[in-house]
Amino acid sequence: MGALLGAAVLLLVGYLPANLSAPEIVARGRTARGTLTTGRYVIVDRIRGGGMDRIRTTRIDGANSIAIVQNGQYTTASGVYNGQGWNQDENGLVLLRSDFRRFVDPNNQALLHPEDKAYGVRVLGLTATQPQEYVIEVNPPGGSDQYRYYDAKTFLLDRFVTFDADLHQHVTEFSDYRPVFSTMRPFHIHSYDGRPQNDTVTDTISVEKAPPDNPAVIMPVSRRLFDLEKPTVIPATFGRSGIIVRVTINGRGLDFLLDSGASGLAIDAGVAHQLGLTAYGLSNQTIGGDVNISHTRVPQMQVGPLILKDVTFSVVPLSRYEDGARIVGILGCDFIASAVLGIDFQKSTVTMYPPPFDWHAIGAYALPLQLDDGIPRVQASFEGVPGFFLVDTGAMATVAYQTYVERLKSSPPLLEQGLNLSAVGGVVPAQLKRLTDLEFGGIHFGDAAVFVPSSSTFNLSDYDGILGRDVLSEYELFFDYAKLQLYIKPA
Repeated sequence: MGALLGAAVLLLVGYLPANLSAPEIVARGRTARGTLTTGRYVIVDRIRGGGMDRIRTTRIDGANSIAIVQNGQYTTASGVYNGQGWNQDENGLVLLRSDFRRFVDPNNQALLHPEDKAYGVRVLGLTATQPQEYVIEVNPPGGSDQYRYYDAKTFLLDRFVTFDADLHQHVTEFSDYRPVFSTMRPFHIHSYDGRPQNDTVTDTISVEKAPPDNPAVIMPVSRRLFDLEKPTVIPATFGRSGIIVRVTINGRGLDFLLDSGASGLAIDAGVAHQLGLTAYGLSNQTIGGDVNISHTRVPQMQVGPLILKDVTFSVVPLSRYEDGARIVGILGCDFIASAVLGIDFQKSTVTMYPPPFDWHAIGAYALPLQLDDGIPRVQASFEGVPGFFLVDTGAMATVAYQTYVERLKSSPPLLEQGLNLSAVGGVVPAQLKRLTDLEFGGIHFGDAAVFVPSSSTFNLSDYDGILGRDVLSEYELFFDYAKLQLYIKPA
């Protein structure tokens, strides 16, 4: 759909002939932007959008950096320390990044290798309007159709327009370029996609050399939402809808889904209002459909014997009735990462273990995790074709995206069509196919009935699918986010 919209724009606009190739334009754009001279800097930006006004302070110390974003409600941060990228969310949780996206994202690879015709990078021409701009299209297989506009005199990037899987036109505009320490920096950036909640303006306030007494850049210590001294079983019910955990907030008992496929914590908007929780900020994301998302802070909550204080939640519409329970929230990454989470599907138990966890003693297999998005990504394969799949205890079924299925040697038989996958924001059409020879964590699982979405906003180039409870329930699982490991043991 994005490519069709892009083609329509091309037909409507029209361009004048260009005397440069796409690789030449991309190269000149890099040269025009320049590279920041190695040193120690402090950069301050103001970010306005989503009903919030934030200040981002970036400190650079050679190869190390830290960017802290603050407003009156919360603080987040990200950076690089000794070559290791990391992110810190509103709850203080620090996750190490593998930065796999840089290496697998088709659009990133296309801009790194614009001369490779397989990536679909081409020059469209010069705009007829003034000031003139060179326009190149980046439309790699499996990626997004993007139009990039470079000033014809300076070769600085003016804007790019992306037609993505969510069917929104994403625009980012760069202006007010100023020379700063061997670079040309845009002091004004405007991003929008037609949804007012996502309209964001970033203005650079200052770029200065760091003073001599400026503290060294280090990676912050990750915060745990609760402390454990011994293995602790938390009340949980295992049903068709998933693993339901009882949570108490303001004296009210609530049913939450324990979901490794969630990058954080979430609570239903209506319930948050009933509890008297104040929501702040607003954005709109596409999760099977467009969904408004804000945040709130819970002063204290209880999960079984665990007491959690000062906890930030996303506020989304997610109330639903299943298995005799009304699910109104999600316990995702921030909760799971506060201990080692053990799930025994055969015994229907959930146990939180204090680190360090001795996985050798229980005869488990160790499987490396990548947690760049707060959702565990592991390697698995069908028919010996390797892929990366999300480990999602919140998903009933296993999913393989069409781009991965097309790489298989066989033609997987169709079991059923005309099906739908449920998401927070709606449903996604899918087919059910049988895939053979699933290998997961060095263990041969066998065949699996797998949903293949025909079109999905979940269908990202970073992942090949999702391992759901139909597969995961055949194992004991132990999530150790601090060590970036998933320990699995056949049930």
